[in-house]
Amino acid sequence: MKKAFFCFLIIATCVCDSFAQPADACEKTSERLKAVEQRFAHLDSQDPEVITLHYYFLQDCINELRELKDSGDDILFYCQNKNVLKTKGMQLLTIADSMQSVFEEQIKIVDELFYQKAKIEYIFADNDRAEYYLNRALQFNKHNVDALILKTKLKFEEKDYEECLNLFKELFNQNTLSEMQENEVYGLSSAYYYEIYNLGDSLVKADKGAYAIDLFQLLETFCHEIPSSYCNDDYYHGIMRSKQGVYESYIAIARAARERKNYELERKFLRYAEEYLKENDME
Repeated sequence: MKKAFFCFLIIATCVCDSFAQPADACEKTSERLKAVEQRFAHLDSQDPEVITLHYYFLQDCINELRELKDSGDDILFYCQNKNVLKTKGMQLLTIADSMQSVFEEQIKIVDELFYQKAKIEYIFADNDRAEYYLNRALQFNKHNVDALILKTKLKFEEKDYEECLNLFKELFNQNTLSEMQENEVYGLSSAYYYEIYNLGDSLVKADKGAYAIDLFQLLETFCHEIPSSYCNDDYYHGIMRSKQGVYESYIAIARAARERKNYELERKFLRYAEEYLKENDME
């Protein structure tokens, strides 16, 4: 009798477990579908900062829904509401496929979305934020010409002439420009040339040739590497005048040292002047 009762308990336990497992599967499937739906609500296909990451999140959701679709008959076999759950899964999969199409189009223009953000920040004079968005745009597409042009404008306004030159090289040598873009870049490069030339010229006139020479040498590189109609021998004459200014500065310091009877300093700067003559072919 005891043995029979013990066997009954075992059988009853097995039967209960067999019913508990399907019920548990039904509940878990329902929770999974709710979780997927909640994740959909947080996916953003408009913010370029998260588009790529959220696209991969969406792929995870699609994989989960397709897995449920493929194995749903087995998992939900004992569920009383299996048709409801299967219908819900198919609805979410349809939504996911539609969202995927949107994300795939948005991923193609992430650089342009960042550029548009940069333009807005530039209009509102937040150049730091504008440059951040421009760099992000160029991370996704280094050949985004509009982003390169706007970054060149920013660097020009900041008087970062060397970085401007690097950007001009990129624009002219590594990209194809539309007619409108060419006109914009030529206008910007013309302003660049004349601003640097006039600044260097004013430094020479103020007897600051040592400062001017770097500017004129920058123009020399610019005129050798960037196509333009306004480059002429002015920058070369500026280099020569700057060098002459540096040489004359050494001589002036040597004379002042002699007048103060500081002969060691005088010899040092006369030596600097002589070395400078030799290094720059000014003899």
